[in-house]
Amino acid sequence: MKPAVDGPGTLATAGLSAAEARERAERGQANTVVRRGSRSAVDIVRANVFTRFNAIIGTLFAIILVIGPPQDALFGFIILVNTLIGIVQELRAKRTLDRLAILGEARPRVVRDGVVTDVPTEWIVLDDVIDLGPGDQLVVDGVVLAGAGLAVDESLLSGEPDPVAKKPGEQVRSGSFVVAGTGRYRATKVGNAAYANELAEQASRFALTRSELRAGIDRILRWITWLFVPAAAVTVYGQLRAHQGPVETVRGTVAALVPLVPEGLVLLTSIAFAAGVIRLGRRRCLVQELPALEGLARVDTVCTDKTGTLTETGMRVGRVCPVASGTTSATLSGL
Repeated sequence: MKPAVDGPGTLATAGLSAAEARERAERGQANTVVRRGSRSAVDIVRANVFTRFNAIIGTLFAIILVIGPPQDALFGFIILVNTLIGIVQELRAKRTLDRLAILGEARPRVVRDGVVTDVPTEWIVLDDVIDLGPGDQLVVDGVVLAGAGLAVDESLLSGEPDPVAKKPGEQVRSGSFVVAGTGRYRATKVGNAAYANELAEQASRFALTRSELRAGIDRILRWITWLFVPAAAVTVYGQLRAHQGPVETVRGTVAALVPLVPEGLVLLTSIAFAAGVIRLGRRRCLVQELPALEGLARVDTVCTDKTGTLTETGMRVGRVCPVASGTTSATLSGL
C-alpha cells in the first residue's frame, strides 16, 4: 500500500473512498462476473438420452429384457454407445468453455482514499480509479484520466498487433495490456458489461446447431414409428396362426421390428461426427456438439475484415470483386 503521489502527466485524484466503494458494491456495481452461457451437465445428458431413436430401441430392448432371454437384447447396447459418444464430447466441450476467460488472475492497483492498493479484480467497483504501469492488464473498461507515454496492446480483442497510444479522455477496454508508459483510468463498465467478459460469454454461449443429417434421420424414424403399427399387427397375426405362445409371439414381433430401425445409420453417423471432432481437436478447434461438424463442412465462404483477425501469415488476396458502389469483396486464398 502506498500514497497516490502525482507524477508527470498524471491526475491529482484520491479516487473513491472506502464508503463509496462499499455503497457501489451493495448496489451490484462490483466487478462480479456471472457465467450463464453453456448448457448444464443435466441438460446435456437429457438431450442425448431422450431422443426418438433411443425411445424406439429402448422400448424394444426393455420388452426383450422382461420376456428373455437376455442374449436376444444385445441390440440395445447401441443405445449406450451412441449416447455416450454425444455426452462425452459435449461434457468435454463444456468443461473447456467454462474455463474460458480472457482475463487472468490479475491484481490491479486501485486508488482508494488517496492510497494505491492492490485488490482482487472482483473488488473493483464502478468509477474506481485504477493505476496502470508496464505489464498491467486492464480488467474493466474505462476512460483514461491521465497518462505518460501510455501505450496499450489490444491484440487479444482486435487482432491488431501494434500497440495503441492512449491519451486522457480516450476509451480503454478490458483484456488489453499496458506495454509502455504509466497512467490512470476510471472504471465505466464492470462485471458482465466489460468488453472482455462479453466476449467470453458470447464464445461460451450455447446455440443448437441445425443438422440436415440429424433432421433426415429423425424424419426417417418418425415414418418408421408409424409403420410399426401395421408391421406389428401383421407379425402378431402370423405368429398366432402358427400357434405360437404369447412369449414367442412377442419375441418374434420384436425380432421383426428391430431390423426396421436403421441402427447402423445412426451409429455410423455418430462415429463419423466423433472422428471429425477428434481431428479438429488435434488442430486446437473446439466443437460444442457433434452436429456442429456438419455445419462447418457446409461452409464455402468465410467473411473477415481488413485487420486479419481470422487470418494467418500465409493468407493472401486472390482477387477483388466490386459488389456495389463504394464497397468491394475479396476472395482469399493460398493458406
